[in-house]
Amino acid sequence: MTGPVRHRDELAAATAADRREYLEHGLRELDCLHCAGRVLVKKNSWAHTSIEWTADAVARCDAFSSHDGCPRLHRSIEHAIMAGQLQVPDG
Repeated sequence: MTGPVRHRDELAAATAADRREYLEHGLRELDCLHCAGRVLVKKNSWAHTSIEWTADAVARCDAFSSHDGCPRLHRSIEHAIMAGQLQVPDG
């Protein structure tokens, strides 16, 4: 064991906080250049992008697929990176 024993409720709260930090920290609002639907985006690396679709974006996007997302949104994300509006972490 590497640390103090935590009470079950304390451990659950810490786990929930870690999950929120991982999933929500660093998300940035981004409007699609095609349909203007607003999503939340986080670049974890060059190969990994987290996208949280809002109800607005799903309603606006005629190319949305729950499996593949939208190719035009992916181009909007690439544009935001190149314009310096969205950062990709080093490493």
